[in-house]
Amino acid sequence: MLKTYISIMRGAALAAMLLCGGSALAQTTATGVINGVLINKNGISLQFDTDPAGVTLGAAGTNAATANFGAVSAFGPLAAGVTRPSVTAANFTVRTIFDVQVIQGGLTSTTYTLTANLAAAAPTGLSYKVDAVTLTTASQTIQTNAGYNTDIAHNLDLVVSTAAPGAGGPAVGAPITTTINFTATAN
Repeated sequence: MLKTYISIMRGAALAAMLLCGGSALAQTTATGVINGVLINKNGISLQFDTDPAGVTLGAAGTNAATANFGAVSAFGPLAAGVTRPSVTAANFTVRTIFDVQVIQGGLTSTTYTLTANLAAAAPTGLSYKVDAVTLTTASQTIQTNAGYNTDIAHNLDLVVSTAAPGAGGPAVGAPITTTINFTATAN
């Protein structure tokens, strides 16, 4: 009889464990928490935008845009968005307008200073200007106290010598690429 009693108890205990285990599995949950940390840093960003009166910029809305003047000459048609404000016996100027927008976040600064410089010396017979400031490889101030978060129009001029190639004039018929570096500094 003792042996039977133990078997019954084992069976009852096993049945109780199965009943509890089944309900315990149905009600088991797990929770977790991820703590995210955000560090807001102040700063500014610069982007170039197409001006309605200028050439359509390649990669507009970024900080690495391109402006294609197309074929230029002292006389004759120019690409859309390119003008010829000056023609003299010594040179001619072609111009396009582009916009600069500087966006700031987390700063107490309300204005910035814009500077520009050529990445390398200008090719023979050419000079570049931004808003009448002739660019060199040294940084030149283009604008002080410029406002944030708005497009500000700037003129980009290419001054081309009319001298013959080899006599101070530029190469004829060859594409010319020049990089201009712009820097915005919070005031």
